Amino acid sequence: MYFITSQRWFIFESRSPYRSYSKLRVICDACCRVPAFRQNMPRHKARGKSACGYVFVDRGGRIISQKAQYLGDLTVDQAEYRALIFALNNASGFCRQEVDVWMDNEIAVGQLNGFYCLRSERIKPLFDEVKKLEMRFAKVSYFHHSRGSFWAREADRIANEEYSRLQTG
Repeated sequence: MYFITSQRWFIFESRSPYRSYSKLRVICDACCRVPAFRQNMPRHKARGKSACGYVFVDRGGRIISQKAQYLGDLTVDQAEYRALIFALNNASGFCRQEVDVWMDNEIAVGQLNGFYCLRSERIKPLFDEVKKLEMRFAKVSYFHHSRGSFWAREADRIANEEYSRLQTG
């Protein structure tokens, strides 16, 4: 919009604080610190303090947003799904079209893509919540990446900083 005030042109952009993107890359990660006395337990039963973080990247490779959240006492798989829910919930403010989600948890990616079956009763409600959040977008794709990739390390760093910030003593 253009406004004239005292013979001068001013450009006023009425835009929300979030720009709408047609395609968004979401990199999310969770860190779960399982205490030593629980490390011999099966993965689906070993619980630990958890935090998650995400990085949103546009098509040009620029960081749009990054955020972290402390999750509390969860299993590793629960923490990964909670990280995804946190990321998708926030991604809807930036994009409603195509979202590419990158995670380092191969089991979660396989379950979300339909390659692996979902047997855990603790994960099913989280899986259903993810599927509900997917309806906010035109298309959601899930990809697995190694923990050593640049964006994976960045999401992991954000999650670890949040975990460390909230651990006192």
